[in-house]
Amino acid sequence: MDDDDITFDNPAAVREMKHRHASLGRRALAIVDVALRELEEKIARGEPLNMERADALALREVGEKMVREALEHEADAPIPPPKPN
Repeated sequence: MDDDDITFDNPAAVREMKHRHASLGRRALAIVDVALRELEEKIARGEPLNMERADALALREVGEKMVREALEHEADAPIPPPKPN
């Protein structure tokens, strides 16, 4: 089998793909975290955000989706064990 031949019926290839996607997602979130902090600092200083309308709307949409999904799954989350004293 060629190393570049990734098929979706190969569990190892699927697992590797999921790990790559998770890694990319974590990297993207780190960048977004920095960008959000910068925006919050600009807001606190009263500076213009220099955002396009579409960017602001996309940010709102993502935020709303994250809140909605978190609230939907809140009941499904396991209760963490109490911390030992």
